[in-house]
Amino acid sequence: MTDLLLCELLGTKPKLVADLCAHLGLPASSRTTSIRRSVHETSLGETDVEAVLDVGSEKVGLLIENKVRAVLMPDQLGRYRRRGEDGRSRNLWDRYFVAVFSPEAYRAYIPPEDSVVVDGFLTYEWLIAWLTKEDPDQNAFKIHVLSEAIRDARTGYVKRLDSRMTNFHQSVYQIAAGEFPELRMAWLEQAGYDSSIIHLPHALPARGDSLVMKMKMGTVELRVETRDPIGAERALNALLPEGWRTTRAKGYAGVEIAVGVIDATQDFQLLEPHVRRFLLSLRDLHSFYHQREVADVIEANRGVRPSRAKTTLGTAA
Repeated sequence: MTDLLLCELLGTKPKLVADLCAHLGLPASSRTTSIRRSVHETSLGETDVEAVLDVGSEKVGLLIENKVRAVLMPDQLGRYRRRGEDGRSRNLWDRYFVAVFSPEAYRAYIPPEDSVVVDGFLTYEWLIAWLTKEDPDQNAFKIHVLSEAIRDARTGYVKRLDSRMTNFHQSVYQIAAGEFPELRMAWLEQAGYDSSIIHLPHALPARGDSLVMKMKMGTVELRVETRDPIGAERALNALLPEGWRTTRAKGYAGVEIAVGVIDATQDFQLLEPHVRRFLLSLRDLHSFYHQREVADVIEANRGVRPSRAKTTLGTAA
């Protein structure tokens, strides 16, 4: 509901837009030319709030991630920048600004690698102060909504840390870094009690493609970003080795290998042989992804411009 509230304010209160620009360090503007919520037009993910502002002779895209209490997904904010670049290439705006809209306390839970891709923060507390200064009586309901969201967030968004899960993630990292360097697993300082999925977004060369290790599901998965998940899944299915299967969801098609469920809270010495099977299966997916025939099928079913890749797909890592 807080994203709807923000959309209404950006579309109806020019003074707020002007003060918001000053607060975020943007050039002065008081005119919003378009405002949209839950924008999902490409395979690059969803933008919670998208506003286009007139700033002099330029159009500035304001891309806002609204976070009440949910923990950030891997590369979630990085995808905002890619959507910003995509919008600029399609002449939706001349430049763009990525912001997080959240309770002030949430900022402490944003990892440094995510914070660096954000241009600015708009807090619920700042907006409450603005609404209170403008007219506390007229804005009473909006102030109440934001205040309740802050109170709710205090118990909801904090990832409960768990020493056993942290030890598991760091132990997997030690093996992966030493024996499976092509997976490029990242070090995790602290893990939550429910951190049963390990994302490997840096293992593959094309932005948006990734490998995933899912302990509770007992599977590893290759995810390929595409605007045509059905077509991509169908094409990949024709190339699968025996025993593998395809998956798909909004924005991606996948290939999955069943390995076996892991209880990550158990003693790691008992789990280590099973973990190695997971990592070997991830290596198999990594090799599959780089086969020329597979690489050609992936690119043919992207539904996006080929300039998106960081390196030539199919070149051995």
